[in-house]
Amino acid sequence: MFGLVAGAGDTAIKLSVWQSVFGGTWSPQDFPDSNSYKPFICGVLAFLPTSFLTVPFENARRAYYADKTWPIELRRNYTSATQALMRIPFEEGPSYLFKGAFPLALNQFMYWTMFVTNYIWMKNKLYLFWTYNDFSYEWCKFIFMCMAHTFASIVAYPAYFTREMVDIWPKERGGFCTWNNNYRQCFKWMVTNMDMQFYNYFRGFTQWQKRYGLHYFIAIWMADSLGMMSNCNEAYNSLETQFPIFSEST
Repeated sequence: MFGLVAGAGDTAIKLSVWQSVFGGTWSPQDFPDSNSYKPFICGVLAFLPTSFLTVPFENARRAYYADKTWPIELRRNYTSATQALMRIPFEEGPSYLFKGAFPLALNQFMYWTMFVTNYIWMKNKLYLFWTYNDFSYEWCKFIFMCMAHTFASIVAYPAYFTREMVDIWPKERGGFCTWNNNYRQCFKWMVTNMDMQFYNYFRGFTQWQKRYGLHYFIAIWMADSLGMMSNCNEAYNSLETQFPIFSEST
């Protein structure tokens, strides 16, 4: 139930905004290099304002599981993460659902923007595979999505991991936090030291894939099947019309 609620309130809205922005643009079909900036710009416009949508659902989930660890007299007795999402705005205030938004929103923005940029570029760049070489489009789509998903996840996950670094990592002597409990300072520190400790920022990466990555992969697969990864193309501007064999066949 919580997955359905989160999917409708987060992923579905992201993809809807993306389609409304990118779907209204025009690109000469199969010209990936000269038009590669369009998916990126549209991704920024679509996912920057919607990147925060994940935060309330993540905070509600964390609150539900954290409630089980508190003393009995302090528990809110949430029966599910969905109930926690419904009760928190009235009991704790709406702002509670948006605490610690920076790492989650940054992770979402980087993932979705990088995914659509790389995926659409590969689709346009390598369209010859299924157009002229008779490779299955579904298999090509699967390979392109895996490559785009892997790249986007690796780029975006460290931003998500800053939350664990601030909240869970052992403090310095005296309980002092290296980053003053500030996610932005932690992320800045991470970027500064990423060349030396890059692999250390991927603990829990598999869990993130189970919680978010797999769902996003399925959602984007469905979105592509519905035409949401294409914009307004016109066949007479396609590279296909410039090939002699195509001209002769018509």
